Amino acid sequence: MTRLKEEDIGGLAATWPEYERRLASLTGLGLLDLSARALGLDPDKVRREIAPLRVGAIPVSSGEGLIGGFAESLVSIAGHLGFVPELLPCDEAGFRAARGGSCDLFLWADDDTYLAENVRNGAQGENGWATGRGFASALARMAERKGLEKRALVLGAGPVGRSGAHTLAEAGYAVVLCDLDPRKADAAGRAIPNCRACAPPELPDFPPFACLLDAAPTDVCFPLDRLTPGACVAAPCVPCPWERHAPQDACVWHDPLQLGTAVMLLAAAFPQS
Repeated sequence: MTRLKEEDIGGLAATWPEYERRLASLTGLGLLDLSARALGLDPDKVRREIAPLRVGAIPVSSGEGLIGGFAESLVSIAGHLGFVPELLPCDEAGFRAARGGSCDLFLWADDDTYLAENVRNGAQGENGWATGRGFASALARMAERKGLEKRALVLGAGPVGRSGAHTLAEAGYAVVLCDLDPRKADAAGRAIPNCRACAPPELPDFPPFACLLDAAPTDVCFPLDRLTPGACVAAPCVPCPWERHAPQDACVWHDPLQLGTAVMLLAAAFPQS
């Protein structure tokens, strides 16, 4: 979580009406519905069952990546989805309170881990997996509304990129997974059906893409010339260059925290067997 900065999430609670308007304009869905569908859940069932569930956010004060207002932003996201949110004490006291029955689920993050945990059954939602799944689902929704072919470029073979590539492949997409490390891309690509791996110098060998999931941690590879004019871009990357430099008539979805956290929470709250 260290690449996220306080200015990326400052004032998040005041932005929900505009956030929902933008998300609906691109995907036709609100945050709860999109997150539920990303997990194969019935949004109406989730909406009925979410209200009694208590979510605690634990501020973690150790490590190198402290982010002002982070735990408060998690409280805002949980409350917006319909959970009963609470800001718990910092560090060990917060974990004791959460596991002692103060809440049904809790959220916490340090430099390396960001999790939603279910106190009752041990179910977890992990950020990398959840963010990839959420943003890939948003990309597929945008592309479907524009009638684009099911062919996507995924940048980054880390946890978010791998999860996103899996999600797109499950939805019937032909996926090209690109990473600066060719061995990393190849290892990830072999585990994903209908997925080809490549390194950035190989991208000109492919026809331009109408769908892009940018899960790369840097902008070293910024293949603007590999996108069609009306492309759809889903970009969980922080910082995000695509909102300023997207192709003509492109549809771009980016948020720094909201969608990934929403999918995490629903995955922990409504685990599937």
